[in-house]
Amino acid sequence: MTHAVASRMWALEPATYVSPAAAQLLGQEAPRIPFPVYLVEHAEGLVLFDAGLAPEAAGDPGSVYGELAGRLCIDFAREHLIEHQLQALGFSLGEVTTVVASHLHFDHAGALKQFPHARTLIGSGEMTYALAPERFASGWYRREDFDDVHGIRWQEIPCDHDLFGDGAVTALHMPGHTPGSLALMVRLPGSSYVLTGDVVHTRGAYEGEIAYHGDVDTVAARQSLRKLKFLADTHRANVWIAHDPDDWVHWGGAGEKR
Repeated sequence: MTHAVASRMWALEPATYVSPAAAQLLGQEAPRIPFPVYLVEHAEGLVLFDAGLAPEAAGDPGSVYGELAGRLCIDFAREHLIEHQLQALGFSLGEVTTVVASHLHFDHAGALKQFPHARTLIGSGEMTYALAPERFASGWYRREDFDDVHGIRWQEIPCDHDLFGDGAVTALHMPGHTPGSLALMVRLPGSSYVLTGDVVHTRGAYEGEIAYHGDVDTVAARQSLRKLKFLADTHRANVWIAHDPDDWVHWGGAGEKR
């Protein structure tokens, strides 16, 4: 079967943080971990995969995230704002027609409110859980990011979903980290990528099929990880693990991907 392709894809320059565990072990040598945001250009519109941190936190993350900003050593400058990066690429917020939210944790959902004009895809069960998370997971959600007052046009999907019906951009249903976790497969003229969201956090965990300590369902998380591997192998797609700093180096960091 022949599939269409997306025109172009960019990894936007990410805000970053430091894992407290890594900082304790490595000190100043601890790697900075990206808060990823990707932009895909398709003939039928621009697609944003994840929305990073809340724009009102730019320049002063502590004003929004409190002590968490200091504990994670968050670096979120105004240059990281999505609108600034879109403008540099010749686009505007209003030209984004589809947003795919991998899940609703604060580091992926912060700027969703900037796209009320777009359709915003989330996995089934994600909103229900985000509104009433278990205690251990509650610190990862900020209801302000997805409150009804923003008028976000949600589209809940219960399975894999081909965004444009041509195989170029597909949201992959990957529950486990959260009930509605999604990944994204993007076919480009020269290669294909699976953008993992938080289906997996490190290359080592990917290779060893190791669930993350913050997953809400470790059994489902491992099943989704195996599904991700199967699809990547079947479609000969590159797997970009979003929060792995070594993967960012391997795939060339921010910029256009081919």
